[in-house]
This record gives sequence, structure tokens and C-alpha cells, in this order.
Amino acid sequence: MDAAVGRRGLVVAVLVVLAAGMVTGIPSSAPAGAAATVECPSPAPPPTVIMTVGDSITDGIIIDQTPTAGYRAELGRLLTAACVPHTLVNAALNGSPCTYWTDRLAGLMATHRPDVVLLACGTNDRLDDKTPEQVAAWEGMYRALLTTALSADPDVLVYPAWVQYSTGVRGSGCPSWQGSSPAWQPGYEAIVNDRVHRAFAPLPESGHRIPAVADYQVIPEGYLDACGVHPTPGGYDVMGRLAYNTIAPRLGVPQAPLPCGLTGRRPGALTRDWTPCQRMVL
Repeated sequence: MDAAVGRRGLVVAVLVVLAAGMVTGIPSSAPAGAAATVECPSPAPPPTVIMTVGDSITDGIIIDQTPTAGYRAELGRLLTAACVPHTLVNAALNGSPCTYWTDRLAGLMATHRPDVVLLACGTNDRLDDKTPEQVAAWEGMYRALLTTALSADPDVLVYPAWVQYSTGVRGSGCPSWQGSSPAWQPGYEAIVNDRVHRAFAPLPESGHRIPAVADYQVIPEGYLDACGVHPTPGGYDVMGRLAYNTIAPRLGVPQAPLPCGLTGRRPGALTRDWTPCQRMVL
């Protein structure tokens, strides 16, 4: 089994056989949140420090602007179920663009000394009305964010994210959303995701200390709120599983099951309509 060696010489490995219904699968008859009992190794290794950086979607905001644990609740549950000691540090701010973190990320890295950084900004960075020079500058800014995180420690792992597509619905109870972007059309989010890809792809750490990208584009409309922007509680569970599966290979733990209907969107590509199907039983 693969092991992840972190900044502290941390080696995380699952030395137990996970029972069916824990991480490798959840039967459709299982109650919500069902988990089998697993005996974890003792003594436990030092916790893996995971820092989440982003906007309201990372912060866990739902439609009435109520803060929640967001996707960290499901991410933490899965890590606990997989016997991975962990500490989750949330560095997110409602409404923040990626540029908000340029003067703050170095300090956050020094303060919290994370082993893993999940960077999911860009939803508030509208690029479709910018000049080519401005878009190129945004790409450079995002690359600088990645470099800042990577340079803080030689062993830290950084996972950027494709931002999800909003439906941009306007109506009762919905804030004014400037980035109207139907999920079946490329909009400003597609430009953001394209530039995220351009930012990390040429870096020498890509594929090594930037092992993968958390693909939140695949979250379909059925898991977004009435405004088509923030995930529903169930959507945050899906997001948590996507985050978990992104980092799972380097932690040496099994993948978690995902609901059907997730589409493999990629930067700059037209996307197909989501075909509704039975939702995941959590």
C-alpha cells in the first residue's frame, strides 16, 4: 500500500481491513452516515494537518448565508473512518477572490504548518470581461499562490481545484449573481479553470507535490442550492468525498463511493447536461 511521507516524517498507512460500507462502499440500505466499526492502529501517528483555502463554498455557506462545516464535515468523517489522524484548518472567507490570499497565504502557512493545502478559489474571479493581459496576470497570480504554498515547506502537498459551474439563477431569496453561467455552457468559470490549469501545469512540482486537482466541476445542479451557487448540505457531502478522493492516493487509503450523474468537465470544454439519477446514500 502506498504511504504518504509528510513534513514531519509522517507516514500514514491503513493497516486494517475496512469493513464493507465504511469507505469502500455504502449499501443502499444503510442509514444516513452509517459506518462500520474499525479498530485503528495504536499508537496513532501524528495528525495530518489539512488547510482548506477558498471562498464561501469552502467556508461552508448555504443560501441563507448560514456558515456550516461545509465539505469538511464529510472529509473529516471519511478520514476518521480510514484511521487517518487529522487536523482540519479552515482558511476561507465568504466572497473572497483569489487575490485576497496573495498577501495572506504565506502567513497562514507559517502559522498552521499544514501537510496538505486544498486551494479552491476562483468562483468570485470573473474573467470573461477582462482583457487578455488581465487574464494572463490572473494566471500569474494563481501560480504565485501555488508557489507560496510550495515554498513554505519542502514536503507540503498542494491540491488546486476546478471551480464548480454555477447556474446563476436570479429570483426570490437569491443574491445578485454577476457570473450567470449555465452548467452546460462555458462561462467565466471555464476561463478560470483553464487558467488554473495553465498556472500549475508547467510547474516542476506538478504531479509530485501538486499530485492532483479536486474536480468540483462535476457537482451537478441537483446538488446546488436554489441560487445555483452554493452546494446544498448533500452537495457538500459530495464535495467532501471529491476532496477526500483527491488526496486519498497520497494518504494510502481507499477511495470513497460517489453518486452517479457526475460529469467529467474539463477546463474550456463544453459540458453535457446532467442526467438525473438516484442520489448517493450517505
